[in-house]
Amino acid sequence: MRFIDADTKFPISSAVVHSGKIFEAVVTGIPDGSSNPVPGGAGAEMREAFRQLDILLKEAGVDRKAVCTARLYLQDVLADIAAVNVEWKAYFGDHPVVRRAYGVVLQSGMRIEAAFTAEIP
Repeated sequence: MRFIDADTKFPISSAVVHSGKIFEAVVTGIPDGSSNPVPGGAGAEMREAFRQLDILLKEAGVDRKAVCTARLYLQDVLADIAAVNVEWKAYFGDHPVVRRAYGVVLQSGMRIEAAFTAEIP
């Protein structure tokens, strides 16, 4: 098992590669070093989450085409899904990732949190 971007002060990582073939990551719209999401709402937070995901995928040796599933946690699904979908299409293009979206109560003023699974060749 390989942990990626592990926090040195709290037992949590941004991503893990396990079983030698599976990458899992959780990202938010909060940039490293900040305690608040990027301004601009759900679309801007999704862009930031994708930026973070790209870094984690690169460290695992793959890119966005390796992503196979996603779980989106949205503060307000009905209000935010359209803005998220714009960023989703821009990021994944024609790569048909299996996606679920859930309405949840998020912390720190976040509009989105996302979990991704990717296959490591």
